[in-house]
Amino acid sequence: MEKRYYSPMELLKIATQHATCADTLLNNKLDSQLPDLDEHQDCLLSIISLMYIAFDLTLKAYLIHDHRPVKQFKSLLELLELNRDLVFSSQEQQLLRILSRQYAFRKGIDYEIWQDRQQFLIFCHQIVALYEKLQAMMPLELQEDYQ
Repeated sequence: MEKRYYSPMELLKIATQHATCADTLLNNKLDSQLPDLDEHQDCLLSIISLMYIAFDLTLKAYLIHDHRPVKQFKSLLELLELNRDLVFSSQEQQLLRILSRQYAFRKGIDYEIWQDRQQFLIFCHQIVALYEKLQAMMPLELQEDYQ
């Protein structure tokens, strides 16, 4: 079995697929939420998982493109710190911190960040919008039009 490393373009393609899937879930599937389901049975956690992976892969692709090594187990905030040339406002950095905390459910941790589903839904919309901003910061060489 051979080990193959993805190119930055391949990572971005996978990241974009995750973000597109999350956006589709966010815009089309939320009407199907039943009132007796808690947040863990809702699709919002799926959106968070997809967006976390999209941010993770995109930030790694940017680092690889700049010929900077990426250690395997970097958190989202560490990847953001390594991508110093990307400028995010303090509010946007806070959104990414919250995304990291919300994603911690994979480790069996629940931070109970949201008072209700509506706040969680607003956060999901903000994260998708922030990802669109991150894609707008993409280096020219990684843009499809450049290829």
